[in-house]
Amino acid sequence: MPTRRTHRKSRHGCKACKHRRVKCDEARPVCSNCSQREELCEYVTEASYIWAEEEAPARRTRRRKTPAQTENHASPSDAPFQLLDRFGGPGASSSSPSLDMTQLRLLVNWQHETCQFYSRDTETRIVWQINLVDEALKTPPLMHGILAVSALHLALSDQSDPALWLEIATAHKGQALHALQKGLRNVTEDNARSMMGLSALVVAYAFGSALTDTGVSDGDRPSLNSLNNVFILCRGVQQITDAAFSFLRQSNFAPLFAPGNPYLAMPDYVKASLDRLDRLNTEYLHAEDHDAATYTRAIEGLRGLSGHAFTQPNSMTLAAGWAIRVPPEYLQYLQANEPLALVVHAHYCAFLHLARGNCFLQYWGRFVLQDIRRLLDESWEGYISWPIAEVFGEGYGEPVSTGSLIGDD
Repeated sequence: MPTRRTHRKSRHGCKACKHRRVKCDEARPVCSNCSQREELCEYVTEASYIWAEEEAPARRTRRRKTPAQTENHASPSDAPFQLLDRFGGPGASSSSPSLDMTQLRLLVNWQHETCQFYSRDTETRIVWQINLVDEALKTPPLMHGILAVSALHLALSDQSDPALWLEIATAHKGQALHALQKGLRNVTEDNARSMMGLSALVVAYAFGSALTDTGVSDGDRPSLNSLNNVFILCRGVQQITDAAFSFLRQSNFAPLFAPGNPYLAMPDYVKASLDRLDRLNTEYLHAEDHDAATYTRAIEGLRGLSGHAFTQPNSMTLAAGWAIRVPPEYLQYLQANEPLALVVHAHYCAFLHLARGNCFLQYWGRFVLQDIRRLLDESWEGYISWPIAEVFGEGYGEPVSTGSLIGDD
C-alpha cells in the first residue's frame, strides 16, 4: 500500500486559490499562483504579515520566479512594512516629497532660541513660541516674518556663515513686509493677530539689521537718527493694537497686554532717576509751549515697563514696548532735539544697554547715548547721571537746579 504523502494545509490562502480549490503558498502580498495568472490576490485572514510569513513546506515544488514574483516577494523582515504601500490607495503618488531643511532649522531655532528675546514670562513665551507659530501655519506672510527674524538671529550669532543667513533673512523679510504694508490698511479681527505679530517681528528686524556687517549704510547703523526711524516703524504696531484691541485682549495673544507689576524689581536708584524726570517735567509746566501731558505719558510708559529690564534683561519687552507706546508728539520733540525729550531718551538708552545680551540690541544704547550727550548742553548732564553711569561706568553727577535751565532758555 503506497504511503500517503503528508502535506500542510493552507489555512491562510488567498480568495482566488480557495475559489479554484488549489493549494496556495500564502506568499504575501501576492501568492505564486496569482502572480503567474496575473490575477488580483486578496486574503481574507486577519493574521499579521509577520505571522503569515511562515516557512514554505520542505517538499514544495521549486518554480522559476517570474519578474513579477521577484518584484513582489519580500524578505520576512520587510513584509510588515509593505502594508504602508497599500494605505496610500491606488492613486497614491510614488514621488518622494522634499524637505526644506533650512526652513525647518529656522523654525526650530525660533521656537528654541529666538522667541526668548520676545518673552518676559512663561505666559508670553507660550504666545511667541506656540500661538504665533500656529497662526503662521495659516498665514504664510507671518511665517516668512518668523523665518526672517530667526535667520537674522543666526546671522548675528552664528560665526560660521553670517552672510548666508543674512541673505536668507533678507529674502523672507521682503515677503513679510509686503503683506504687512497691505494689511495695515485694513486691520480686522481675522488678521489682527498675524498683523500684530508681523509688526513686532519687523521691529526686532529693524534693530538687528542695523548691527550687521554687510548691506547697511552708515546712516542706518545705531544712532539717534536711526533709532527715531525705528520708533516711527513701531507706530504701525500701535495702529494695529488700537484697531483691534478688544479682540486681541480676548484672544490667545492676551498675555502680551498684561505686563503685571514690574515695579517690584526696579532698584531704588532707577526709581529716583525717573522721579527726577517727573520733577523736571513739573518745573517746566508753566514754561511757554511746554507739552507736559505728552512728557507725562512718555515717562509713565517708561516707568511702567522698566521693571522688565531687571526681571528679563534680554527681552525685547521694554525696547519695543516703549517704542510702540510713546505718543507721536514725543517723537516730534525728539526729532527737533528738544532737551527734555533727549533727557527722557537717555534713560531709554540705559534700559537698552541693560538688554545688550539680546542679539538684536547689543550696543544700541551706548551709540545713541553718545549722540545725545553731544547734543545736550553740559548743564543737563546732572539729569542723565544714571544713564551715563549705567552705560559708560562714569560716576553720578549732582542734579542741577531746574530754575537755571529754564532761565537759560
